[in-house]
Amino acid sequence: AMSAMEVDFRRMIAFLAVGELGFIALGFGIGTQYSIAAALFQAANEIVITALLFIGFGTVYYLTKTSDTRKLGGLIAVDSKMAIMVLLGGFAMAGVPPFNGFMSKLMLVQAAFEAGYPELALIAIFVSITIFFTFVKAFHTIYLQPKPAELKFAHETIPKEALFAVGVLLVVCLILGLCPWIVTNVFSSFVGGLI
Repeated sequence: AMSAMEVDFRRMIAFLAVGELGFIALGFGIGTQYSIAAALFQAANEIVITALLFIGFGTVYYLTKTSDTRKLGGLIAVDSKMAIMVLLGGFAMAGVPPFNGFMSKLMLVQAAFEAGYPELALIAIFVSITIFFTFVKAFHTIYLQPKPAELKFAHETIPKEALFAVGVLLVVCLILGLCPWIVTNVFSSFVGGLI
C-alpha cells in the first residue's frame, strides 16, 4: 500500500523490494523442502530484478536529476529500448510469465496449497497483483504521460553501459523463467541435505 502512494520512484522500488521479501519469508515459514527451495529461488530472482530496476530507473534520475514522479513524463521518447526493458523488469518483479519472478511465485503458491495454507497462497497472489498495478502506474507516469513543460534534461542520452547491464539482467530473468530447473534443482538438493 505504501508503494502505491509513493511519489519518489527510488523509495517506491525500495518498498516493492521489501514487499518481495515477504515471499521469501513465506517459503521459509511453510518449511517444506519445496517451499524453502522456492524461497531461495525467489531470493535469487529478487537480487537480479531489483538490480535491473535500480539501474533502469537510475537512468531516469541521470537524465532528469529528479526522482519525483510528479515532475516526470515523456521519457519513452529519450530511449524506448530502456523503457521497454524497465517495463519487462517490472513484469518480472510482479510475477508475470514467462519471467523468473512468475516461476518462483508460482512455486511458493503451490507450496502453500500443498502444505494446507490456501489463505497464504491467496495473499501471495493478491500482493503480486498489487505490485503489478503499482509498477504499471509508475511506469505510465514516468515514461508515457506527456513531458511536463518545466522538465529539463541534464543529459540527452542514456549511457550504453546502463543499457547493456539492464539487457543482460533481463536475459537472466528470461532464462530463469523459461528454465528454472537450472537453479531450483541446486536449491532443492541443497535444502534436502539440510532438512
